[in-house]
Amino acid sequence: MRKIFIDAGAYTGDTIDKFLEEISDAQEYGIYAFEPSPENLIKLRDTGGKSIIIYEIAVWIEDGVADFYLGRNPVASTLIKTKETGHIDLEKPIRVSTIDFSKWVIRTFNKRDDYIILKMDIEGAEYKVLNKMIDDGSINYINELWAEYHGRKISDISSDDTRKLKQKLRTYKHLITKDLKH
Repeated sequence: MRKIFIDAGAYTGDTIDKFLEEISDAQEYGIYAFEPSPENLIKLRDTGGKSIIIYEIAVWIEDGVADFYLGRNPVASTLIKTKETGHIDLEKPIRVSTIDFSKWVIRTFNKRDDYIILKMDIEGAEYKVLNKMIDDGSINYINELWAEYHGRKISDISSDDTRKLKQKLRTYKHLITKDLKH
């Protein structure tokens, strides 16, 4: 069985470093990192001293190009325009490539032969991405989901939306979920 760690919203590689330090068999994992922020990519490339496949692209629900709103704090950058405006610069988005993440998962992995840990911290885009993964069945490829939910920072996402998404995810008996907090 292949072991895979996917860091969606890799930032500067801090989670990858922590994964490599804290998970006893981490060196057995293939590591994939997704990060669209040019500033964060500079630091990400120096992460871990291990071969990491880095995608300079935003995790999303379709392949294409989209506006990416840079955070005043680099952690907060997002595809979601309705995120709290105190944290992002709505005036000067940059254009970034996006990937249909669920299609990529289905094309790249085998749900019977791969053990996949997905860490997702994509600043509000997790609602659309995870719901699409549920709808198209790509969530069945994931064994562990470590996610941060940003609903409280997105004006058109309610706490009820977060509760409903987590409830849907709990129906997948094979899926181990862990909420991340900053």
